[in-house]
Amino acid sequence: MRTYRSAGVVEVVRGKQNAELTQKKLEAAQGSADQHEGWRYFIEKTEMKAGTNPEEATDLRQAELETRESKAQEDAPAFPRVGERN
Repeated sequence: MRTYRSAGVVEVVRGKQNAELTQKKLEAAQGSADQHEGWRYFIEKTEMKAGTNPEEATDLRQAELETRESKAQEDAPAFPRVGERN
């Protein structure tokens, strides 16, 4: 189950240092109301090319997440329901 709501990819950059710097800039520009509500930026490693359009990157990331979640559900062991016997 997701514990967050994704607002999408903001920027695709190359390298950890660039990602950390970009994250700090975004957080500095973020309004206090958004911070108070729990909105946060996070860094995620990807195979996407730096400079990828954020909308395209969001669509690709969402498709990758859905594929991983579907596979995880398929691979998860089936547990008997409460009251069922093996």
